[in-house]
Amino acid sequence: METIHNYLESMFARLPNTQEVIRAKCELGQMMEDKYSELIEAGKSDNEAVAQVIAEFGNLEELSDALGISHILHGDNVYADNIRQITENEVHSYIYDAAFCGLLRGFGIFLAIICSSGPILAATYHASSAKGAMTAGLVFLFCSIAAAVALLTYSALRMGRWSFIRRMPCSIDYSTAGMVNDGLRNSHGSFVLQRTIAVLLFCSCYIPLIVLDYIDDDPVNSGIGVTILLFMVGIAVWILVAAAGREKSYITLLGLNSSQKMDGHYYKEQEKVHYGNRFLDAVMPVYWPTLSCVYLIISFLTFRWDISWIIWPIAAVAYNLIRNL
Repeated sequence: METIHNYLESMFARLPNTQEVIRAKCELGQMMEDKYSELIEAGKSDNEAVAQVIAEFGNLEELSDALGISHILHGDNVYADNIRQITENEVHSYIYDAAFCGLLRGFGIFLAIICSSGPILAATYHASSAKGAMTAGLVFLFCSIAAAVALLTYSALRMGRWSFIRRMPCSIDYSTAGMVNDGLRNSHGSFVLQRTIAVLLFCSCYIPLIVLDYIDDDPVNSGIGVTILLFMVGIAVWILVAAAGREKSYITLLGLNSSQKMDGHYYKEQEKVHYGNRFLDAVMPVYWPTLSCVYLIISFLTFRWDISWIIWPIAAVAYNLIRNL
């Protein structure tokens, strides 16, 4: 029966999502189920019963008059839209690339956050070794920034081959949508766990700094404490970005099928957010890249890396408030 059910879904996938079509789909499904049960009772094998049911009820053109949807099936522009059908292999490749590139982006942002730990530690050394330490710290800073830029650039270029998903109308068939939906549901627990770990890291990142300062009021301890803080914040951001990359791939795929058609598994939250303000519509899509630039500029100008990190949690709260309001 699963084969018959999937075939029925594919027959109605491109028709409008109206009560009339839903009624016809339920009626045809009942007819196919009754016929299948009748054939099984008559001694037919499962494969024989499925083949005969599809042969008898598998042509929607012939059944449209009896189902009362002839005017819909032969109406204008029912099949006219040029929609790119994404295959199951492409879906698997897209999910893999999105997860891998999310991991790379997260590591790149991690390097951008911790890049200042080298100069911070170097600044706490005594004068006798300050010059060599500062040189090593600056080398670490610039190497980290270069690696971060390389990782972010590579991930963007790799995901560029999937840009057609955003540029043109696309869809996935019912069975593939079911597979993607199952993947999202099965991964929900891991996404929750990853976000929980990230929040715990954010909430506890200042504890090592306080403890080290309490043990000994030494500049070296303060530098180590700030470095640990940056590493904890960087790891938390890495976890969030990596998790978001995979989760967003599922949501993007489930959001391809239009709510106006019978494709199924339409993901309503994937609809584009309209802010009702021309400035916000232009700014919000580049909110996080702009914020990253602002964070680096302020941090380099002030060299208060121990304070500038607070930009990230404040920005996250502001982002969600703007979207919700």
